[in-house]
Amino acid sequence: MAALSWSWRSVTVDPLTGEVGADPRGNGPSQADLAALEHALRLAGPWAAKVVAVTVGPPAADAQLRDALAAGAAEALRVELAGRTEGAEAARLVGGDPAPAAALAAALLRHYGTPDLVLCGDRTADRGTGSFPAFLAAELNAQQALGAVRIEAGETGTLRVTRRLDGGRRELLRVTSPAVVSVEAAGVRLRRAALPAMLARMGVPIPVARAATVSTASRLCMLAAHPYRPRPRRLPAPSGGTIRRVHELTGALTERTPPTVVGPLSPDLAAEELFTYLRHHGYLGDATV
Repeated sequence: MAALSWSWRSVTVDPLTGEVGADPRGNGPSQADLAALEHALRLAGPWAAKVVAVTVGPPAADAQLRDALAAGAAEALRVELAGRTEGAEAARLVGGDPAPAAALAAALLRHYGTPDLVLCGDRTADRGTGSFPAFLAAELNAQQALGAVRIEAGETGTLRVTRRLDGGRRELLRVTSPAVVSVEAAGVRLRRAALPAMLARMGVPIPVARAATVSTASRLCMLAAHPYRPRPRRLPAPSGGTIRRVHELTGALTERTPPTVVGPLSPDLAAEELFTYLRHHGYLGDATV
């Protein structure tokens, strides 16, 4: 399974009212989602499996599923949430909504059973929290490997997954099915679909699975939405009389070294100029370096 997000590629915030808006023509999958689809297509060969492209979104999301079919996916499925209003909501960007993952998991189990592998992007294009893969793994009771930068196929049902760690390190995982793996858009681009395949998929109807129930419980309570205002910086209070306070606020008596241009110089003269500057400001003693 290749789970493609239906997210806002460009989000605007009104500076006066704080209202969040999105261009309906700019919705679609992120680069990480397209990389997940490419990984799925590459793994389908060694595993002798078929790729199913799925998404949770409105009827407009059928276009990205047809693109996935043209790229090589065998089937497609769109999950439609009942009672979900279209448009941008600030709570979905910061709170992490488990409803799409629950609806997608229920649809997959109902139509295909437990999938061997679900690949999805690590983050959506609308700067989401990246919690969807974890929610989906919990709903499917599957293993999870988040933020993968490399995936290698082992024996059937086994993957070697490389994750990025802090400080330039890497973590190598052995993942067995069923599993949910989220990938970064790192060095992997979706293959270009052939023109005959694109033309053949233009009018293909996309199956739709409507979620029976949608959880309305939210872990985040939005009290208000307003424009971003940075906190003021804390500065030490001036001390002394009026003249001293003016000097501290303006920095009139602060010693400053005016900028100078020296050069071009030879390496030895440039090093001597640098040492002279350091000695003048007390970083070096009078000893010769």
